[in-house]
Amino acid sequence: MSPLLFGLAVVLIVAAPASAPGQTPVETARGLLKQYQDDPTRIDRARDLLEAAVAKGAGNDVPTLLTLARAWFLYGEERAKTDETRVAAYARARDLARRATELAPKDPDAHLWYAITLGTWSQAKGLLHSALALRDLRKEVDVVLQLDPKNIEAHIMAGSIARELPLLLGGDRKESEEQFKIAQRLDPRLTGVRLELAQLYVNMGRYAEARRELQALLAEKAPTDRPRFTLKEAPRARQMLEAIRDKN
Repeated sequence: MSPLLFGLAVVLIVAAPASAPGQTPVETARGLLKQYQDDPTRIDRARDLLEAAVAKGAGNDVPTLLTLARAWFLYGEERAKTDETRVAAYARARDLARRATELAPKDPDAHLWYAITLGTWSQAKGLLHSALALRDLRKEVDVVLQLDPKNIEAHIMAGSIARELPLLLGGDRKESEEQFKIAQRLDPRLTGVRLELAQLYVNMGRYAEARRELQALLAEKAPTDRPRFTLKEAPRARQMLEAIRDKN
């Protein structure tokens, strides 16, 4: 499975205000995570704040669990210094999200985060090619889309899975393009979608279309997820453009 599937594809939107006096731990943590590109230690502070809340009795609160899962996910991506700590961070995120699905089986965000964290943990462990991991991952993505057909992140994940899987295991490049296009229509400023679509076009030898998506990504003035755009997507887009610069 491509590293882009979870490192770049999933856009982690947090529409929360900045921290302010009187906010709940979840609200404060969301505020910290909204602009973590300016100070990555905000990820640590958000994580510690919510772990303390869980220790004090918020372990069955779904918003707390999902925001903490996101903080651990970001810690694994941005802050972990070793493979061991990265895997442990993803495992903690996965367990938190799985608990949220148990508490709220009809919550699409819970299933989405379980899919994201299951995928990143499996990828970090080198298990993502296993039939069991793929089955569980596709199951969670399908559940999200059943509960919320307009869930942008789930469409991106579905497109990535369809792009990367071999044909015999259900891979389908046409379906992949359709899933990415749906996500793009739902949020045209979602720069991660352009990156995933560009990767699909590279895989298919459609280099002019790939360059078009990458150039549009870099030209975006108001990306939906600016931290991810700044730290992950723009650098990757420049690398991809350089790699296909002379390909027709």
